[in-house]
Amino acid sequence: MNGILDKTSGCSIEPSSTQPHVDRLTPLLAHFSPKAALHFHGKSCDQSSFCPKGDQSYLHLVESGSGSILLDQQEIAIVEPCLIYLPRGDAHSFKSLAPDSLQLYCATIDAGQVAGNPILTALPAIKVIPLSACSSLRELIQMIWRENTAMYCGREAAVNRLTEYLLILLLRHILSDNPPQSGLMAGLADRKLALVFNALHKQPQLDWDLEQMAQEAGMSRARFAEHFRKVVGCTPNDYLTQWRLTLARKQLLAGESLKQVAPAVGYQSVAAFHRVFRSRFGQTPKEWLHGMSPHAA
Repeated sequence: MNGILDKTSGCSIEPSSTQPHVDRLTPLLAHFSPKAALHFHGKSCDQSSFCPKGDQSYLHLVESGSGSILLDQQEIAIVEPCLIYLPRGDAHSFKSLAPDSLQLYCATIDAGQVAGNPILTALPAIKVIPLSACSSLRELIQMIWRENTAMYCGREAAVNRLTEYLLILLLRHILSDNPPQSGLMAGLADRKLALVFNALHKQPQLDWDLEQMAQEAGMSRARFAEHFRKVVGCTPNDYLTQWRLTLARKQLLAGESLKQVAPAVGYQSVAAFHRVFRSRFGQTPKEWLHGMSPHAA
């Protein structure tokens, strides 16, 4: 697994003059709005373990103390207050240098993992950001700490909403300061490709072809196809198909029928949708939904 320790000296979550002046996150978040829940708050023991949660992310705030976080075969040192995000909810544990030395705030976040939110698979397995490197994140985190320790009415709801906002700020930070070199996040950070992604995310039901997508990017077909594959790692049509099926799975989980889902995600018939779904996932929509029944409940 890839782990990233963000050691940037500064943090700006506003677009710079070299970044696209387009809201790259709202079209995604419109379909996958994060929902947070407090998981743990307090001092860790010598080794606090967190079980895998493939259907949720983990977000940790280290308020104080020192130690390390262990993920798979890697160990990342914690020497100062920081924000730690595990988008795919991988199993991990904390190790303190001294008993009860790590003061933790831990939350789980449902951001559409079961349906296949593409932004979660595009992120590294773990992201660690020292709060000293980003004042914008630090200010919100301090608000979360204050709200969580106070016994005000509505405390839990307030903390959960603030944590959801924190995730959005974290995604902004990744896009503007340190996007991955390839994949969806790299595509969203690309000035021309961001326009295409926004169009596909907003209107997946349209009859998109390579020419139309290239026009959105302001590029020739050949140049667009080559640039998209180089940056994102797949063809434009492959991404569009995956996005459509991701939205279809989300709608199926919500109880919508195949007759409703197919046209909503760009397929002219249930048979065409059924065929593409089975080709991509190796099972029919009904079989997939049956396997996901605990999540659909």
